[in-house]
Amino acid sequence: MTYGYDPENDPEVLRSFARQAYGHEIWLDKVFREDDEICVYGLYGHKMIPDNPMPSDYAQPVLYGDEGRLKNPYREIIKDPHGWKFSFEDVGADVYTLYIDSNATWVTDDSGWHRGVKRDFATVKTSAAYNMVAKRIISKDGKDPGEVMHAVLDMLPDRAKLTVGEDVVLKLFYEGRPLPNNKVICYREGASELEEYRTDSEGVLRYPVRGKGLHAFIAGFTDENKSVNDEFDETSFKITLTLETD
Repeated sequence: MTYGYDPENDPEVLRSFARQAYGHEIWLDKVFREDDEICVYGLYGHKMIPDNPMPSDYAQPVLYGDEGRLKNPYREIIKDPHGWKFSFEDVGADVYTLYIDSNATWVTDDSGWHRGVKRDFATVKTSAAYNMVAKRIISKDGKDPGEVMHAVLDMLPDRAKLTVGEDVVLKLFYEGRPLPNNKVICYREGASELEEYRTDSEGVLRYPVRGKGLHAFIAGFTDENKSVNDEFDETSFKITLTLETD
């Protein structure tokens, strides 16, 4: 169901995805139940304020249970909040790990941003492949975060839910290895400002939880060694992990 809205045919939506370089991200928001299904909203925007729904090739859900990959969730565009709803059957797993995994290549020239590869344009100023990922952990006991790492740039918390007044420990990984001294943006829904932290020499970040609500932890990393001569010069990775308070 799309309610008459087609993100693939909205030029402004496509242009907006270039804004990932300026701070936009995708994230997995509210988790709720409908009968025997678990549902999660998938949104795109900034500071947890959604823009228009992401194009369908950006909205590729991947689901893990206790024993590995499960059937990909069903998805549909919704009006409120304006984005996607992902739903899947609750098969009794202790921990579900849901990702939205997306890939696109963008170039810039004198007229601005364009989705495509270098060989399709006469003059190119910059070019990059973008991998944008959102991650959400749904834990039966609210404590066990599991150990799933699916994304090239991925984050593992030491708990599935946050507790006000306590620190959460996050580990940032790139290609399965700890990523040291890397910026992580931390944001609590409704807060006025973003907070900037850095991982330590072992890729670890301790974040003090000061208020209740949904928190987003956003990390990015650009690998200039991941390029294709006539397509793009580098690959930019971004992951947004959302955790809520208990």
